[in-house]
Amino acid sequence: MSTAQGTRPPTGSNPVPGAPGHRPGGASAGRPTSRTLRVRRTMALVLLAVIVVGVVMLVRAAIAFGTGLLAEDPQGKVAPPPPQEVAATGYKACQAKDVTLWLAASSTEYAVGENPSFTVTLTHVGSRPCFVDASFAVQELTITSGSERIWSSADCPAESEPLLMAPGDEWPKTVTWTRERSAPECATGLPATLPGTYSVVVASNEAEGLTSPAVSFTLVAPEPVTPPAPRTPADGAPAEGADEAPAVPAEGTEPPAAGDGEAPSQDGAATPEGDVPPEG
Repeated sequence: MSTAQGTRPPTGSNPVPGAPGHRPGGASAGRPTSRTLRVRRTMALVLLAVIVVGVVMLVRAAIAFGTGLLAEDPQGKVAPPPPQEVAATGYKACQAKDVTLWLAASSTEYAVGENPSFTVTLTHVGSRPCFVDASFAVQELTITSGSERIWSSADCPAESEPLLMAPGDEWPKTVTWTRERSAPECATGLPATLPGTYSVVVASNEAEGLTSPAVSFTLVAPEPVTPPAPRTPADGAPAEGADEAPAVPAEGTEPPAAGDGEAPSQDGAATPEGDVPPEG
């Protein structure tokens, strides 16, 4: 069957080898070019780099967060932020229902030259963290004798000790009393303390009602000094320092002659040698 001259072959027919337009080894119409492959590879590398950088940053942030947790005091006793930031972050000042005060003396009696020491313990018993000044200017230690005020830890200025306490935290601190009296504004020239029984208590100047039980102790008086007993004379000898009695001549014996050339006078007075007493 013959084909009309000048007609085209059907569309999509494969070119005949050797015919015009045939490219041996050429790419098919749906296959990406090498340039497209290079662009895709570049985009994949960029995306991979972004993912790696993000993972590294996340790891570093996790390490920094973990280090901060490990470095924090497990007891929660860290310095809180300034007061204005404390209010902004929700911290509050501790109240009597949040903390307790406990006081203990190192002994019940103190000998001469031994200074009493006391341990004050703040304990958080509340349910939320709170802010407290643990200095002895605020947690005032007071020593009394009867109704007389002897010494106070708040009489002299002291630096503040801010604490952020969490539930269950304890903060013990020891103070030593040098047996001296005190008065407000660190007054001096006060009388000395005397032996006897004293009482000590600690109370907060900020949290109303926060106080400890009172503790009693004694300053022991020095032992009395006993004077040495006098020495007993031996073999009838007079005691040391005793006045010797003048010798008395035995009855019927003549008194001893006056010495140094003196002769006894009629009235018993000595007369110088060579002088003749006047006649009656």
